[in-house]
Order: sequence, then structure tokens, then C-alpha cells
Amino acid sequence: MNKLVVLDNGLKVVVCENPSVRSLAAGVFVGAGSVNEESEKSGISHLIEHMVFKGTERRSAFDIVNETDSVGAQLNAYTSKTHTCYYTVSRDIHADKCLDVLADMYFNPKFDAAELEKEKKVVLEELNESEDTPDDVCMEKLASAVYKGHALERSILGTKKTLKALSAEDLHAYKNKFYVPTDTVLSLAGNISEAEAVGLAEKHFGRAPVVESPARRLEAATVKGHFAHKKKQIEQAHIAFGFPGIAYESDETFALKLLSSAFGMEMSSRLFQNVREKLGLCYSIIGYPTSYINNGSYVIYTSTSPENVELAVKAIRAEIERLLEGGITEEELAKSKEQLKTSMVLGQESTSAVMRAFGRHAVTTGELYDIDDNIRKIDEVTLKDISAVAEKVFDFERVSASFVGGEIVDIHKMMKGI
Repeated sequence: MNKLVVLDNGLKVVVCENPSVRSLAAGVFVGAGSVNEESEKSGISHLIEHMVFKGTERRSAFDIVNETDSVGAQLNAYTSKTHTCYYTVSRDIHADKCLDVLADMYFNPKFDAAELEKEKKVVLEELNESEDTPDDVCMEKLASAVYKGHALERSILGTKKTLKALSAEDLHAYKNKFYVPTDTVLSLAGNISEAEAVGLAEKHFGRAPVVESPARRLEAATVKGHFAHKKKQIEQAHIAFGFPGIAYESDETFALKLLSSAFGMEMSSRLFQNVREKLGLCYSIIGYPTSYINNGSYVIYTSTSPENVELAVKAIRAEIERLLEGGITEEELAKSKEQLKTSMVLGQESTSAVMRAFGRHAVTTGELYDIDDNIRKIDEVTLKDISAVAEKVFDFERVSASFVGGEIVDIHKMMKGI
């Protein structure tokens, strides 16, 4: 049985009880990501994620990792555009210890100035590594093109300039503003009852005072279609396109996911079979939707030899035109439904996957994720729904593009047919 319980201070507790396992995945989801940042403090959410591991008022950096290692627990974290997550995966008998560590990191990070300067170097190396990875650069460029002038264009890692300028005072101010119980979700999945989960949540997180959540609802971006590029002396050309997508809260996301399964997500999909298998223009190609509150995009990405760029773009556009003209078949829809439903069901087999899925949904919407309701909505999607969402998404007038390679090619004009 899955439950969502709200503590008196506003913190949401998601409980996914599974007595058939002997493990527990615990995640603290904070509604603070790169979309919440001011431009001059870009990267602060991610830097805070690093710094909470560098010591608290009660524990040194070594104590944090040693205490979780001593009970065999995994401890990690990540930052996204819209939220930050700190999590553990452990045996169920160590739930109290793991939540004690997570709560200490959440409430009491020291943000020591000397440690901050050292960790900035670590994050700068992470940024350098990303800049040396062409597909990462291509995706960052695409986000800047699709969401130009909107909070979603901001890089999670920040920039070298903004990172170097951040101070311990900046980190404390940002944490105090956004790390509030009304905008935090504790997601627990595994061998734990609702009563045990709520008791542990009260013990470790219930003491936080009620603080009004800062307004952070994403406004809808105006997607006009831009081209971003970077010259890099590499063997291949990396190309990506971003079409207007569907917002997270819309039921049309199910139609788009099903369309994506047939069109670009699977090895049997049209993009893979026609651009890779039949034409041999790339090693891999993928098309997939991304979604946020009030916003979304549909991304197509591949890499190819410089001499094949025009052929690849024309082949991708041809597949989109074929989709718009004839839709997908009943057979493709049935297969896509089974793929999507199976993926969702298999995800329920992993306590860590359940913790992440339920936590992400709750911190995004404030509601409990309902897999049975989602399966029902998948089953209800028709071919007419698929055609309607395809017409809405694949708008060549509003498509954005990004290119990374040795010689810049205007793939934006190619895709638009100019």
C-alpha cells in the first residue's frame, strides 16, 4: 500500500511498503534546482548538493560516509533542473541510522569556507569534464536554444564565473530560503510500515518549523525556435533538435510517450530502424520527451560523420513527415503500450526506483504517484490521440537545434526546410 502523509510542519512523507524485501530506500527531495537560481548564482543548487557531504555541525565529512559505510548503506545525491535529492539504500534494520544522517545533512551543513574553496575546484573539474563530452555540450546547447530567456535554459552545473564567485554566505542564504519542510518530500520504499515511516519522519524531520514555501511555480516558456552551436575539433558532428513538448501535468504526456516509443525510443523504433539500420548514418539515435510543470520538449539526438550531416538531418525530417502524414499503426500502438506498461511495472521491482519515482512526482506535484491510474491512462490512448499530439509537437516553425563539431553546419535551416 502506498501512502502520502503530511506532517504538521508541511513536510510530505511518501511511504511505499513492500514487506517482501529486506531493504529500504530513503530519499529526501528538496524543491530546489537550477530553475530557482538567480543568473549570477547559477550552479548554487548543485554546489550545495556537494557541500552537504563536506561536514555538518555533528559530523565531519569522513563521519558522514563512514557511518553509512559501516552499516553497508549506499549514500548519494543528485541535482536536477527542478529539485535536489539526497538518498540512501540500506537494509531495513538501518533505517533509523540512515535517516539520522540524511536529516543531519539536510538541517546542519557547515559550509566551511576552506572546504568550499576546495569543493569549487572539484565542481570546476566536473564542469571541465562535461565540456569535454560532446553529447553533454550538445544537450546543454539545445536547452539554451529551446528555453532561451527562460529559467529552464540555465545549466545545472553553472559557469566557471558564477561558481568562483559563490560564498558560504550565499549557500546558507539559498539553503535557508529553499530547504523548507513545505517544499520537501521524504520518500521511503521497502520493508517499512506507514506507522514506522511516519514515526521516523517525525523523529528526524518533524522538528523543523513551519516556513512558507517560496513561490517557484514554473511559468510556461515561449518556444520560438533557436539555433545554438559550438565549434569543437572532434571526429563526429553531434546534432540535436528540440520541438515544443507537453507539460508534466498534462494527460497528453501518455500519448507522447507512446508516440516516442514507436518513433524514437526503442531499437525497433522508426528513427533507429531507418536512420541507423537502413541508411547506416549513425551508431545511435534517439527521440524522447522531457517534461516539467507548464513546460516540455521533444528531443531528437544523434551523432554522425561530418560528411553525413545533411543526409542525417534530411532522413530525420523525412521520418517526422511520414509520421505526420500517416501516424503510427495499430500494431505500433499496441507494442508501445506494452513496452511502456512493462517498464513502469518492472520499475516497481526496485526499492530505489520506486523511491525515486514517487519522490520526484510528489516534489513536483504534491501528490501521490498512482501506477494503476497511469496504466489506465495508457490503455485509453487512441491512434487519434497520437496523431493529435504529433501535430502539436512536430512544429517545424518552432523547432530548435544544436550542433557541436569541427565545422558549423546550419542544421536548423535544414530541419525547417529553408
